[in-house]
Parts: sequence; structure tokens; C-alpha cells
Amino acid sequence: MPNNNVIVLAGYHWRQAEMKGNELGNIVYVALNMTSACNYQCSYCFVGLKNLKAARDELVLGDKLRVIREAKECGVRVVSIPGRGEPMADRNFWDILEEMKRLGLWLVVYTNGYLLDSDRIKQLKDFPVSLYLKVDSFDPDIYEQMVGKQGVFERLRRNLDVLLEHFHEPKIDGDRIITRLGINSVVTTQTAESIPTIHRWCQNHGSYYTCRSPVKVGEAAITWDMLVQDQAERLRAIGQQYTARNFTSSTELGQCGIYLFGITVDNNGEVLVCPDAHSDFGRIGNVKESSLRELILRRNEKFPLNLASGYCFVKARMNS
Repeated sequence: MPNNNVIVLAGYHWRQAEMKGNELGNIVYVALNMTSACNYQCSYCFVGLKNLKAARDELVLGDKLRVIREAKECGVRVVSIPGRGEPMADRNFWDILEEMKRLGLWLVVYTNGYLLDSDRIKQLKDFPVSLYLKVDSFDPDIYEQMVGKQGVFERLRRNLDVLLEHFHEPKIDGDRIITRLGINSVVTTQTAESIPTIHRWCQNHGSYYTCRSPVKVGEAAITWDMLVQDQAERLRAIGQQYTARNFTSSTELGQCGIYLFGITVDNNGEVLVCPDAHSDFGRIGNVKESSLRELILRRNEKFPLNLASGYCFVKARMNS
């Protein structure tokens, strides 16, 4: 589907003028982390490989549904599940989908795609959901090296083909193509040569594409020299060249949508400035103890927002 239209992901497709404020600020998104369990061992994992297991203090289904309902009352239109682990490994995943559909909210799911199959993909088509798959390379060896697991690439490749056939229906909206299928890559010294191929695949199929260099948190803080070596500027430039926008949730002005127009609830209920902000930047509070409305106001007071294009809260503090 080669053309000159801008490709945007449904859920992150709002025009800048639509990001209207309310008494809580410009709240459009809530990022809700699900389980910490994950079937991959990515070398750049932002939570760290030692943390990739279900935690005893994770929110139960009732807590998650309450957060979503409170988010709706606060003006939120989109729930994003970036996932400390793999969102589709959470036993509450389909219950969350049902509640989203009932409330008329859109869901953006970040997934490695492995737990999909033909039946689940066809089932997802009937829900208000966009899928955002992590794909760092179409080279099986490089892909499996980055995710830390052997024998998984072929399943991902089959799932991409099924997604194109049974889920992916990009729609023209003026000068834009709105799609429910996105691909996100991490640009490292290992994956850098793969990025143009993935970008071309997305352009040809009308799929949203973003890529960026690693954030120095979690596992990447340990593997930084291997991932980046002395090529930080080169990797950053590749990300800027091939990515659709500065961030996965980027606005038309190049701002991080979830940071600037949302709030993040971690899987234990702790409220974070953004999904990557797992280091101790200062506690905001927990949804088990306070309402989401209170916590949004507290976040706004504790961490005044930076409106600059390209500003990343975590990178500004961790990558220097």
C-alpha cells in the first residue's frame, strides 16, 4: 500500500486539536501494566529480566476494572497496555477487553505476538483494539538473539501473515491511513541493518511503524555496552530516520502522548509518570489507596509536564 499518506495507529491517531484539557489536565490515555510474567528474555527489557515473573502484589481483576472505570470518568478515551511482561499472558486479558468494549474505550496492546494464533486473531477483530508488535528484525537469528529465546521467529512470522489476512484493515482518513496494526523496533548495533527492511514492510502494508534506540533502564542498563557500544549517535539517527514519529504514542507535534496526555498505573497499582519510569523518581501513590483522579492531580503537581517536542522524561534522567 505505498502512498504519501501518513500512517497512524488507531488509539494514537488523535489530531493535536483533539487533545483537549479538563480539570485534571489533558488526560486522554491511561497506561495499565498487566502481569510481569513474560515468555521472552529481551536484552533491552525496561523492567529487567529478574523481574519477569508474576508478582504477589499485582492488581487483581477487580482493581483493574475499577481503574478502567475511573479512567473513563476522568475523560480517558484510550487504555494502553504496554506490559511489564507480556500482556496476553495475563489471565485477565480477555476480561479487560470485554470491559473496554462495554465502556466504549479503545485498547492499544503492546505484545511480542507469540501468544497469538489464528483463532485469537479472528476473535480480536471484533474488539476495539490495536495490536502493537515488537519486531526487531526479520532475520531469525538476530530476532531470536534479541528476545533471548530460540525457535520463536517462525511462529511470529506466521502470526504476522494471519494478522494481515484477518485483522488488518487500514482505513483512509483524509491525508492519513488509520491502522490497527503497528510494529515497534529497538535499534541496537545488532538490529540496525534490519530497520530499513521492517520499515519498508510496514509502508507496503499500511502498518504503523516506530523504532528508537534503547532506554538505559532495566536490563539495558546492564547490557548497554553490548547494545549500543560507541554508536549511540548513529543508532539515534537511524531511529529518527525510519520512525513514523518520535514515540510509540507520539502526537502530531512529536510529544510523547502517554507522558504528556496520560497517566501510568503499574501492575502493583503504583502510579508512574510514564511506562518507562520504573526507577525511583519519587513516589506518587497507589490506586489501592487513592482514586485515580487524586493521583492524576498529585502527579501534575509533583512532576510539572514538559511540552517540548521530542522530550522523554526517562531519557532526560537516565541516558546522560
